[in-house]
Amino acid sequence: MSFLRETCGQGGRPYPLDDERRRKVMVALAKQGMTISGLARVLNLPQSLMSMIINGRRISPKTEQRIADFLGQSVDDLFPYRQPDEIITMRQTEAAQRENAA
Repeated sequence: MSFLRETCGQGGRPYPLDDERRRKVMVALAKQGMTISGLARVLNLPQSLMSMIINGRRISPKTEQRIADFLGQSVDDLFPYRQPDEIITMRQTEAAQRENAA
């Protein structure tokens, strides 16, 4: 069993919100005068799936590459790889924020 599955559950999904990747993609979209919905239309993908990928809730290397190609940027710049321990920390932060909001 992989470290990610052992520590994050079945497949580690859903992934935690990744503010860094969201900010990077949103800045790149704004420079092109594009929205998430517009990008979804151009790439012929559901807007909900596009949002999940941009927010880091879903990982899709193929779609991430398509987004990076469209925006003329490196996939590594827009979608940084997260180590399992980073994902765990992000999940813990998200859980703490939910508790504090309740």
